[in-house]
Amino acid sequence: MKLTQPVDSSPYKGFRVAVYAPMYAVHEMKDSEWLKSTYDVLAQYLHIGKVYLETHRDGITAGEEVVLTARKFFEDRGIEVAGGITYTEVSQIGYFKSCCYTDPESREKVREVAEYTARLFDEIILDDFFFTNCKCSACIEAKGERSWADFRLALMDEAAEDLVVGPAKKVNPRVRVIIKYPNWYDHFQHCGFNLENGPTIFDGIYTGTETRDPVYNHQHLQPYESYAIIRYFENIAPGRNGGGWVDPFQRRFLDRYAEQLSLTLFAKAREITLFSYGHLLEPLRQSDDSVAATTQVARVAGYVFDRVDAFLGELGRPMGVKAYKPYHSHGEDFLPNYIGMLGVPMDIVPEFPHEEDIIFLAEQAGFDKDIVGKIKKQLLTGKDVMITSGLLRALQGRGIEDLVELEYTSKKALVRRFSDWHDVYPSQYDILIPQLRYATNDTWEWITALDNHSGSGYPILLRTEYADGNLYVLTIPDNPGDLYAYPREVLTRIKKVLLRDCFVYVDSPSHIGLFVYDNDTFIVASFKEHMLPVKMTVAQQFKKLVELQSGIELEGRLEGDKMIFEAHIEPHGYRVFRAE
Repeated sequence: MKLTQPVDSSPYKGFRVAVYAPMYAVHEMKDSEWLKSTYDVLAQYLHIGKVYLETHRDGITAGEEVVLTARKFFEDRGIEVAGGITYTEVSQIGYFKSCCYTDPESREKVREVAEYTARLFDEIILDDFFFTNCKCSACIEAKGERSWADFRLALMDEAAEDLVVGPAKKVNPRVRVIIKYPNWYDHFQHCGFNLENGPTIFDGIYTGTETRDPVYNHQHLQPYESYAIIRYFENIAPGRNGGGWVDPFQRRFLDRYAEQLSLTLFAKAREITLFSYGHLLEPLRQSDDSVAATTQVARVAGYVFDRVDAFLGELGRPMGVKAYKPYHSHGEDFLPNYIGMLGVPMDIVPEFPHEEDIIFLAEQAGFDKDIVGKIKKQLLTGKDVMITSGLLRALQGRGIEDLVELEYTSKKALVRRFSDWHDVYPSQYDILIPQLRYATNDTWEWITALDNHSGSGYPILLRTEYADGNLYVLTIPDNPGDLYAYPREVLTRIKKVLLRDCFVYVDSPSHIGLFVYDNDTFIVASFKEHMLPVKMTVAQQFKKLVELQSGIELEGRLEGDKMIFEAHIEPHGYRVFRAE
């Protein structure tokens, strides 16, 4: 990444930048010289429109005098200031500990902090620890026969209303209380985060887009999620998703941090919050592990913001294949993000997308007790549905047999070659897949996988007709990351199905992302470590592509009923185009 010094100090046109100052940094702000000098460093690289000053973390509350002094400092510089709260307690066993929301003393402390912060600010954001992982004897007794998820969802709804939002508004009727949700959305219900009720209890929500390193971080989140989760939360609370939140932690290289920032903005986040004030001041480490003492993390963020803001306003509304995820569901966790890494723009929605002509359903869609009937209705009205092998397994015995006589067996296959009936394509390594049994001539194998010895074949993409619609079944490997090893030709065939109504798709291997907008603009982004040529296939009516960053025009060639354009994408880079 080549960093340049920002030259324009005017506000960003497409978004606002906020900086979150944790309680420990707020405590340091009692030193006016430290506060001024550190702010001056950040202001070199960032146009800061808002600062969140945290009043409480780890059981410690910042004093009112220092909070008010810091607030005045930023307000004097024309910066909006809001409060922040992190409801955690110090753990003695090496990891954070949530508050106990069944303990009277802990509950009173939660209430006191909400009231204290509401007296100081008209807006409060809760950092993403407003959940419970407590399993003390009191919680065990209160849980009773309920599942931990059911118990905690109810407990945290009550805590939100009675301990935080209600008391805060009683002290300050003007106060808006925002909840920031973290990145691990498929597991929220197990710790009490309620995406169904929470947005109605709080005045707004905020999105954690900090995917960090996908390999060595214990969450193993795919980079694409930094985009997809913004869109998902926007679909949950339209117009009330305040923005995305990124930190520079657990990265092996600076490009990973920059990608998280860029993807958050590609999703059209209204605001982007940088965590945190102190971490933005940290010097950058070089490839030889030396420290560049005069170059801070903030410089990376400033570079990204200047670059994206130059074209963001020319992009329309984000579009994608609808992936239905019922509230509190799980199964094939985070799979839409893996599909996004294949080059399919995804749009996760909490309600079944009846209006779409083709939709994508993973195993978690099976949490909807009426899902088979909804799939049938789509097919009867001439629409198409792609389900995963995991959802097929979940729906066996629930009526899927009325649509297709297809079985998810207990057998596995180790495969390395793939065929689309035109040619055979090798994978990089062996892939373990479930074996699906289908009825010949009732269901058709569009892509098959071949084992390494016997020559036996196993379906990867199946198609069956039902009324005027098509039901597709996509086989997901036991390790979803092995989707990335599916050959380019296989991935392109899958893209052609899912993106049949989109004006563009990219013929490429995995780790090339596509972000599409409703005004004929799109972004092709690389998550790879090396330069890569890509082939962009665009609807026939478009005769050229204009790169928004440079103004360069690409001329295409006609192949059948599509226009083909070729370009190279730099490692961890992206190019932005308008089709004309």
